[in-house]
Amino acid sequence: MSKKTVYPFRFWKLCAACLLFFSSFTMVLPDLPILLEQIGGNDYKWLIIPSFAIVALISRPFSGKFSDSVGRVFVMCLGAIITTLACFFYLFIPVALLFFANRAFHGICAGFTPTGFTAYADDIVPVEKRGEAMGIIGICNNIGNAIGWVIGSKCTSEFGLDAMFVVASILGLISLLIFLTLEETIKNPLKFSWTIFKIKQSELLELRVIIPSVVLLLTVFSSGAVLALIADYSKFIGVKNKGTYMAIYILSSVFIRFMAGRWSDRYGRRIISVIGSIFISISMLALATSFTFEAYIFSSVFFGIGFGLVSPSLFAWAADLALPNLKGKAFGTLFIFLELGIIMGSASAGLIYNNNPDNFFTAFVISAILSALPLILIVPFYSKHKHSR
Repeated sequence: MSKKTVYPFRFWKLCAACLLFFSSFTMVLPDLPILLEQIGGNDYKWLIIPSFAIVALISRPFSGKFSDSVGRVFVMCLGAIITTLACFFYLFIPVALLFFANRAFHGICAGFTPTGFTAYADDIVPVEKRGEAMGIIGICNNIGNAIGWVIGSKCTSEFGLDAMFVVASILGLISLLIFLTLEETIKNPLKFSWTIFKIKQSELLELRVIIPSVVLLLTVFSSGAVLALIADYSKFIGVKNKGTYMAIYILSSVFIRFMAGRWSDRYGRRIISVIGSIFISISMLALATSFTFEAYIFSSVFFGIGFGLVSPSLFAWAADLALPNLKGKAFGTLFIFLELGIIMGSASAGLIYNNNPDNFFTAFVISAILSALPLILIVPFYSKHKHSR
């Protein structure tokens, strides 16, 4: 199918597979602390996100190289296989050490599949629709995350942890089957070889996309903090369903993404990214300064709007800067900084919190400050490059 065709059928198949993939590995998140408590790892809950994200981070250079050489479809399928297996393995974990080993294994899926499907989407959509397409992909990812958070928590409360893990594994398997139906987009893909795992220093990062990557790190720091603390924060203010904040955040993000991609195509990636970072900063201040249900809802809406603006803008910006034969490397770099931000945010927020609600303020204020830093980073850069996106 020609690249001139706007949103071919395989683009929508890709979106469906992405939705199911994110539902699979997000579904387990709300109740992993319960499993960890059951096997004697209550003191290590703060490691649940970093143990996953560190391996995802390490996987990024490999996924970028594999995506540009072996193919996008291979990378997507590998990640889907891993999330299917990892969700199933949670059923048989007796001790905390094996729990974190499986979390690390699970992290590989986040290191591979998103790199593959982001590059694949950019391959098959017109350049003038790049921001809009990234927005649509983001919508599907967000819907998948919302399904995972809400249905996962509900499934556990109604049927137990084991049933939830089985459903998550099945969703991963279905996403794999859809990925397998997609036609490869790179020309003359290489056969898989263990030599491809040899990564040169020059292959680690694509420096052309360093500015959007740093902006992403600063903004997703708050996402890491939210992932680490929102379940305990929800319980602290009396919200029963631990997926409520994430569900509202995702719904508001989905709503704004319908327009955000187009805005970034029209007004430029940088200005939309700055506006989004301001919304994220405000949302963190709301959590830090007012422990009420109203502030909780306000924060989740602004959090969603912020990331709904930031995410498609930064990924489209990276695509603008990337060389055609190095898109996988470029998106891999972006995801490396994303994982760094999540690791830093979740680990530092968890350590600061230390099971003491009085420390919520400090954790979220730090997130607010870092989320506002793109104002300093982008605005001077934008003034020097005002005729570019």
